[in-house]
Amino acid sequence: MNCMDVLTCSGLLLSFVACGSSPPKRKDRAEAELTQEKNKTMQEYKTRVKKAKDDRKKLETCERLLKAIHTW
Repeated sequence: MNCMDVLTCSGLLLSFVACGSSPPKRKDRAEAELTQEKNKTMQEYKTRVKKAKDDRKKLETCERLLKAIHTW
């Protein structure tokens, strides 16, 4: 291989690697995962509130879940 072939192959390889791991894609994926986790936690909160009814201790535990969602 001559020098030009090596440089061309290196340039192509570098461009493929750079395109495959774009920060916006990683950010979008992370935001989607966070949204899913928030939704699961909110569903758990609603379920626990229904089960807790008038039990203050259980309701306080439920409120911690709600606060956790809002701090994310």
